[in-house]
Amino acid sequence: MRAFGNSPARLTTLMLTLIVASCSTVAPQTPAATIPPTLAPLTPNTTLTATRIPPTRTPIASTGAVTLTLWTSEDFLVGTLLRNQLDAFTAANPNIAIDIALKKSTGKGGLLDSLQTTLAVVPALAPDLITLDLSEVPAAIESNSLQSFDALLPAELQNDFFPFASKATRYRNQWLAVPFAADAQHLVFNKTSIKKMPATWDEVLKQRTPLLLPLGGDDADWLQYAALTASTELTLPVDANGAAQVLGFFKRARDLGLLNDAALGAKSVDEAWNLFVAGQLPAAQVSASRYITEREKFPNVQFAAIPTRDGKIASIATGWAFALTTRDAARQIASAKLIVWLMQAERLAPWLRAMHRVPATRSAIFIAVDPPDYSIFMRDHLERATLISRTPAFNRISEAWRVAVVNVSRGQTTAEDAARSLAAIK
Repeated sequence: MRAFGNSPARLTTLMLTLIVASCSTVAPQTPAATIPPTLAPLTPNTTLTATRIPPTRTPIASTGAVTLTLWTSEDFLVGTLLRNQLDAFTAANPNIAIDIALKKSTGKGGLLDSLQTTLAVVPALAPDLITLDLSEVPAAIESNSLQSFDALLPAELQNDFFPFASKATRYRNQWLAVPFAADAQHLVFNKTSIKKMPATWDEVLKQRTPLLLPLGGDDADWLQYAALTASTELTLPVDANGAAQVLGFFKRARDLGLLNDAALGAKSVDEAWNLFVAGQLPAAQVSASRYITEREKFPNVQFAAIPTRDGKIASIATGWAFALTTRDAARQIASAKLIVWLMQAERLAPWLRAMHRVPATRSAIFIAVDPPDYSIFMRDHLERATLISRTPAFNRISEAWRVAVVNVSRGQTTAEDAARSLAAIK
């Protein structure tokens, strides 16, 4: 078998066997009560596991012999798990062969860019299936690059998606993407420094709890704004009153020294994690994937919901989806059959665990995420998570948010004036 490479040429069919790890549960850790005057970097340790739920199966009509081409990125070729999945599928469906071509995840020469270029120049070389970042699905739809799943996949599959993922699958009442992997944001804190995380803005201010929210990016402000709107879908224009409340909280926390320069400069949740484990602040807004990847090294880290105005759970989500590009009916049927195979919870879960991602489906959450208390916690966050649309309009407002946070925190403008400016952006 030839090695996987970055060429768009088709590669040979993957030949291994499906491996699904059985898992066990562990009891959640209990936070300690002392608050040291100085924070030290967190120290390594420990092991966590998961539980399983029974899979469901949905038959799809068979098709004639066909070879499918799947475009994906190296991010999803963790170990041999995907290769095993595809080999097991081919063994069960000998009339369907699968070739894989690897591309960059995003950007120039990435999956979407390569798809659009190929469809425009040499459409015969386009793939049958592709994996896309959920934030790029709208652009793929607008360029007429995707085909509908409506007549191909069972409705119960779509009903299994968490709300943010479900909203990302449809355009003009057509089903155009199948989310399989997700990430979401929450808080982590040093349990040797904080006995219990506050749940609301007022509690943060009253308890004087320092936070490392990535105010140099747009995740912190959009998350707080989404919590106020009580919706898993952001709409434009921004509500001036809601924006003013978010900016006002940031200003009050900044004035009390609870949001310091490190928070103001952090542009992403990854930066926030790095500063957190270096001992910069005792609590930080991070991604679930980073926490899952690193948690065994840091036994003093505990997860919690990010404090919001009313204590409502809120999160920012990202994700990846399968999308159909072929117009050939036989290839569409075969592609649908492959997707149903891969989306079965008992197959999807070990793949996600290896990638340190969480599922976009409810049926896989208790197999793919561990231990049980964290899987319940993540289920609740995914039910309420918001997917930020990376359209030009949202990008303009995101940039304006960043400027507003800095100007308000420095007293160069009021929260109300800055919010009115945000609300004026269309």
